[in-house]
Amino acid sequence: MIGLIILIVAIVVVLAVTPFVLDEKGYVLISFNNTTIEGTIVSFCIMAVITAVVLYLTYKLIRYLLSIYHNTKHGFFARSQERKQAAIEQALWSAINDDYEHVEQALSGNSVPDKFEDIRLALLAKAALANNQTDKALERLFEISPEHQLKVAKLWLASGDSSAIESQMRVSAESKKATALELKLYTEVLVQQQHFNALEDVLPRLLRKKVFSSEQWTRVFNAYFSALPIEKITHKYKQLPKKLQAYAHTAYLAKMAALGQLAVIEGDLIKMVKHNEQHNQLAYILNGAANADAIKLQTCIQERLKKDESNNALLLALACLANAQGDYDLAARVFDKALNSENKKQYAEQAALSYSKSAQTEKALVLHQ
Repeated sequence: MIGLIILIVAIVVVLAVTPFVLDEKGYVLISFNNTTIEGTIVSFCIMAVITAVVLYLTYKLIRYLLSIYHNTKHGFFARSQERKQAAIEQALWSAINDDYEHVEQALSGNSVPDKFEDIRLALLAKAALANNQTDKALERLFEISPEHQLKVAKLWLASGDSSAIESQMRVSAESKKATALELKLYTEVLVQQQHFNALEDVLPRLLRKKVFSSEQWTRVFNAYFSALPIEKITHKYKQLPKKLQAYAHTAYLAKMAALGQLAVIEGDLIKMVKHNEQHNQLAYILNGAANADAIKLQTCIQERLKKDESNNALLLALACLANAQGDYDLAARVFDKALNSENKKQYAEQAALSYSKSAQTEKALVLHQ
């Protein structure tokens, strides 16, 4: 606009000076339809200059008014964006500190920037789960956009209903580029949904990718064996590849012990007595043992304890085995010696059983407090 005005002014100046240079009185005649404008070049130039000045001032006024409008609009939206940003930041800090009441307060009545909307819904779902509001959490999770559903897989698992993401998880896990985390989450979904046929198919891949630690493998196989009828557990265990059997071994033995099948696995348990590094594992297995008759195993443990009376893991294993065989007096005496602050929580139920069955009610009540 400024350049155009300068060009017009330059043309006008040239026209104004030309008559004086040529010593001629110039005239301007403009005719348009029935309208005719006539005058000297000097008067035309003066009018042109006045017109240019008026146009320039009008241009500056319009720009000024537009700038006022844009600044006002920008300020309003900037403040709105700041409020939205502050809401999501406050909610995130509250979630980090497990303060889910403030997460609800920060997000329930406030909007957030569009790109954070799914994060807002995920935080509200997490807050609802923390407050045992499963239905409300599921409502929020279903509102999250499909492309972000896998990012909240843990929340779906925590809700107890991960069926909504199982198909997506399967596609992701079946990809050649599937990460260890994706495979792990898919396994957790299959376990929760009790789709163990699909789990059997993915087990070898989990082993190759080294997805789980020994303890995590035990939890997976605990769920797997718990879903099988008693007559199929041993068969399914023996069908596993050797490397997988090693990871399933503890879960298999624990399940058989819990089902009162110590006679079937007694030989395996006796082998564990001979290895110090397996004594904690043996105590874990026998912690859930029920209605058993394993005299050889008991004798083996007692013989080993004669050589190592302070072996706390074997003492706990013996106490639990005594409970399973109905020898509650022996179990109570051993728990008196083996129970301590470190293992009390894990073995409290077994100890309380031995005390209550051996007429030591006060000790049992103390454990339940």
